[in-house]
Amino acid sequence: MTRVVITGIGLVTSVGVTREAAWRGMLEGRCGIGPVTVFDATGFRSTVAAEVDVETLAPLLTPLERRRWSRGDQIGVVAADEALADSGVLEHADPTRVGVLLGAGTADLIRNERYHRALVQGGGPRPRPSDAWNHFASTLVDVIAERHGLVGMRACIAAACASSTIAIGQGVDAIRAGRLDAALVGGSEALARLTFSGFNALRVMDPEPCRPFDRGRAGMNIGEGAAILVLEPYERARQRAARIYAEVAGYSLSCEAYHPTAPEPEGNSIAALVQAALADARIDSSLVQHVNAHGTATPQNDVAEARGFRKAFGERSTRLPVTSIKSMIGHCLGAAGGIETAAAALSIAHGVIPPTIHVQEPDPECLVDLVANEAREVPLDVVVSTSLGFGGNDAAVVLRAV
Repeated sequence: MTRVVITGIGLVTSVGVTREAAWRGMLEGRCGIGPVTVFDATGFRSTVAAEVDVETLAPLLTPLERRRWSRGDQIGVVAADEALADSGVLEHADPTRVGVLLGAGTADLIRNERYHRALVQGGGPRPRPSDAWNHFASTLVDVIAERHGLVGMRACIAAACASSTIAIGQGVDAIRAGRLDAALVGGSEALARLTFSGFNALRVMDPEPCRPFDRGRAGMNIGEGAAILVLEPYERARQRAARIYAEVAGYSLSCEAYHPTAPEPEGNSIAALVQAALADARIDSSLVQHVNAHGTATPQNDVAEARGFRKAFGERSTRLPVTSIKSMIGHCLGAAGGIETAAAALSIAHGVIPPTIHVQEPDPECLVDLVANEAREVPLDVVVSTSLGFGGNDAAVVLRAV
């Protein structure tokens, strides 16, 4: 079976808008969660989110691109540019065999909301139809492909918080099957009133920065950002002496079919998900050294996930380092799995695990070795990253050092 590796990473997050800045921010335990400024959050239970400083991206885009492209598209394009420059794959690949497969969430919803509000309220400047042009979730796929002249396979995955993780898996499948020589995978997400108000209405949003796996956790924080990864066959990457961050050894996806918003509480579905990803990778669970958890900081999710790890890894789950970077960059919804896979790959490449910050007292019901408040240096060979979405949309990837 063709081995698939990561040779390029682009990151845009609330703690840094380049790969190195975002990674440094995570290792330092920097909190990118603060008061919402993208729209008026007055009246909501929680008024904080993890926003990207898009003004710092402006020099990388033309005035027309900044005007035409959505917030999420701008974030995603910058991440894609960085990933491709990091990889150098386009100098060695046929553009007809380079694919773009991305996960999506809100797309241009925030600008659509502004357009609709102006249309309904009236009394002001006439809303511009161009504010509704980029409504489709797949727009970023086309924008990146056109920008770089890529005419291979394209796909847009919309499966809640597992979207970009599933996109990574589909990229792996396409390369394994010989349909592509390289793939840009991952996803991008931007804030929107609808998702922000929806999670507030469910009362799963913490008014303060979130605390995954902490006894006193009170919910999640929404975030925005992007991660684009370049995948290619190991042999091709080795022949051109490309830098390899990690191998995507295996992945899995499933649907719990338990509840529209709540996870299956005993962790059975999560355990089966992890075991299926390890089976695809042909790696025994005893070899896993770290889990980059979904870790939303909601009372239900964290306990269910910890129980799933217990069933997947047995007694050693209490000694298995687990972290949730959502404590720093928020829950980036459609882009979350891509960002967390990128962080897992960087953990392997650098031998260090970013912390879960804001931890005051680890929850005794979550029997994991939480990497709390400070980064932990540890050589890593095998890492698992999990993504658990609404509707039971779940996905996991297994990364291995090369």
